[in-house]
Amino acid sequence: MDPLYLGFIGVFALVLLIIIRVPIAFALAGVGVLGLTFMMGISHVISFVPHQIYSRTADFTFTAVPLFLLMGYFAYYAGITDEAYDVARAWVGRVPGGLGLATVAGCALFAASAGSSLGECAAMSKIAVPEMRKSGYSAKLATGLVASAGGLAVVIPPSVIMVIYGVLTEQSVGKLLVAGILPGALYFAVFAVAIMLFAMIWPNMAPLESTRISSWSQRFRSLGKIWEISALFAIAIGGIYAGLVTPTEGAALGAFAAILLTAIKRRLSWSIFKLAVLETVSASAVIFMLFVSADVFTMFLNLSGVLQNTTNWLLDLNLSRDLLFWALVLLFVIMGSFLDAISIMLVTLPLVMPIIEAQNLSPVWFGVIMCMIVEIGCITPPMGLNVYVMKAAMGKSIELNDIFMGALPFVVLELIIVGILFYFPEIALWLPSLMVK
Repeated sequence: MDPLYLGFIGVFALVLLIIIRVPIAFALAGVGVLGLTFMMGISHVISFVPHQIYSRTADFTFTAVPLFLLMGYFAYYAGITDEAYDVARAWVGRVPGGLGLATVAGCALFAASAGSSLGECAAMSKIAVPEMRKSGYSAKLATGLVASAGGLAVVIPPSVIMVIYGVLTEQSVGKLLVAGILPGALYFAVFAVAIMLFAMIWPNMAPLESTRISSWSQRFRSLGKIWEISALFAIAIGGIYAGLVTPTEGAALGAFAAILLTAIKRRLSWSIFKLAVLETVSASAVIFMLFVSADVFTMFLNLSGVLQNTTNWLLDLNLSRDLLFWALVLLFVIMGSFLDAISIMLVTLPLVMPIIEAQNLSPVWFGVIMCMIVEIGCITPPMGLNVYVMKAAMGKSIELNDIFMGALPFVVLELIIVGILFYFPEIALWLPSLMVK
């Protein structure tokens, strides 16, 4: 059989397996190995595939992934997320939509210490949603806000997805992490303006807190609670920006600092230490299994010629840069309805990156945008991992459909942010251009 036809059959088989809910790692590996066997023979597959997998996953930069995860888990168990929310609430709790603003600010502060949107959603579901509901916020608004604000964790460093993108595309992980700082601030600003406008137009759905009053002295005293997050961010990201440490070294320093902070706050015990390590190992194993499986599938697509032929076909259409970009956005949003963010990147990057390079677009800028786009899928049905995490954390107190419905307006906001970054790429590229070489 012609390798190209075999490649397209493999793509169709993968889509079919995903539709019938076969775990994505097994679907990728199964189709990839089977396709390579047809093309190369079983003996070549046995000798070639393990070597390729090892050479790809032995990249030392990958060490940053479990280290950033470890930092996030210890920051959570140290209670840093609770304190960050209290500080945000003290400062903006009495303005229109103040509790919603505090939630977004809390998510932003959490993102600076965690790097995982799923962890952020799980934590803020327990912290922020009950408080908003007590203050009279609608269930859809409260849950939709937390689910969508979780996307801050994939933009604001340290972002685990950004690290994975950097390794996959052979881009500077340090520049990618720093590139997310200003887009993260833009993300927060757009959400803040939207929440305030919503609260002023529909005050019954986002009422002012009637009992909580914070004086200026109380507000300034509360700032002492965010020194831990500030220290973690400075240690993990500040050294990378200054060129003093590599991303892996920054992640290691951040993880060590998080453990030290947990001990200083007298929350470090053997059970907490073991739980944080086990959760890190579990999450890392899933990520690496996905990466290895996608690498096998990508090898199959490369050898079959699907990637090269598809890339040439798209370029031959002579679409304008704007039209091509929004076509890719639409593709990622649709895929996000069925796959998690990491899986989308693993499957599509081999196809997309040649197109980005052919258009003379910055891979660092596109990395920020892609991480944001794939995260949209985490709040859209039927996959919506952030939504399912929130549902698991909140139990029967909220219906799954209500969370999805509450998140839909924020999808529009995220697309607006993506549009701003597309037409003003300097927002993402300015800080990396100032980094010490």
